[in-house]
Amino acid sequence: MRIAFASTFPPYRGGIAQFNQKLTEALREEGHEVHCSNWKRQYPRLIFPGQSQLTQGSHLDSGPIALLDSIDPRTWKHTAEHLLAWGPDALLVPFWHAALTPALGSLIARMKRKRPGLLVIGLMHNATSHDAKIWDVWLTKRFLKNVDITWTLSEQVADRVHDLMPSRSSKVFFHPLYDQYPELQTMQDARTALHLPSQDEADVVLFFGLIRAYKGLKTLIGAKELLGSSDKTVHLLIAGESYDDWKPYQALIDAGGSPEQVHVHTRFILDAELPTFFGACNAVCLPYLTASQSGVSAIALHYGIPVIASDVGGLSEYLKTPGTGIVCPPNDPEALAKGIQNVLESLPVSSEAFDAARTQYSWNNLAKAMTQELNAKAGS
Repeated sequence: MRIAFASTFPPYRGGIAQFNQKLTEALREEGHEVHCSNWKRQYPRLIFPGQSQLTQGSHLDSGPIALLDSIDPRTWKHTAEHLLAWGPDALLVPFWHAALTPALGSLIARMKRKRPGLLVIGLMHNATSHDAKIWDVWLTKRFLKNVDITWTLSEQVADRVHDLMPSRSSKVFFHPLYDQYPELQTMQDARTALHLPSQDEADVVLFFGLIRAYKGLKTLIGAKELLGSSDKTVHLLIAGESYDDWKPYQALIDAGGSPEQVHVHTRFILDAELPTFFGACNAVCLPYLTASQSGVSAIALHYGIPVIASDVGGLSEYLKTPGTGIVCPPNDPEALAKGIQNVLESLPVSSEAFDAARTQYSWNNLAKAMTQELNAKAGS
């Protein structure tokens, strides 16, 4: 099948771009022709809180053709004509932020008018953004009305789609584990590089990724102070660019009883640095207050690192394999502290559990499942 894929791809940074690149590769391995169209401008500077949308030192011409500008309607028409000229059987359009709906909705509408038989798939990474406003919900509903079918990566997002559009039933897939990163550094080398205590002296819990209020970092900082005594101290490693004002977080750290045990790297972490940050930790913590699914858990499970996650959204769906981690009630520092202790006391982990997760949540399995769904739609 010929699949046009309109979304964000490297050199844009972040999990969605990486997901799309990996999915493109997997679909091509399944025999599909996939034509990708990237953003010329993804977010206007006004609504982007980070330092840069592109990976350091990169240029847009290093990725798929970049035609679509989120705030320039002329490019919406041009991109539609470009994709139609390629002759697709289906159009795959991921959704994760409602601010992109005007551009994507116009693109879809123009392509469907000129090619009525085109199958348009909305791949819903979430059904409203994590800090949704009223306009956000309205735009999400507008996006859903433009697509023919919806696919999700968790049951929670499928339920939310149904809430927004009761007539819509989504096909639920899963978020595969990322496998493109370099091998972990040894724990000794990683901790030396990050100026952390040795593994004989301390356990390290990693909070990784963009820092936003819904990710519950304040809960984790509170839990850190509740961890009971053991043979080792527990250090917290925070790594990721902050989209919030960092001062309230730092105030909580400073007010705690052991601020020297909290190590902060508030910047965007490059892919090449992942082996160091993940190599240094004993466990990864996702204390989210709300969630759909998490690319961070996909990295941790690939690396064989146990996860402590809040029982929200689809996070628990990835920890069903015994031995890969546990879930805790959200926004509950005491429960989170207990969960962290339980995971650290169960170390070392069994490699068999993570081998099973890697097999189950592979990109190959996702592409095969999507191919079955596409063939069923083509035959109906």
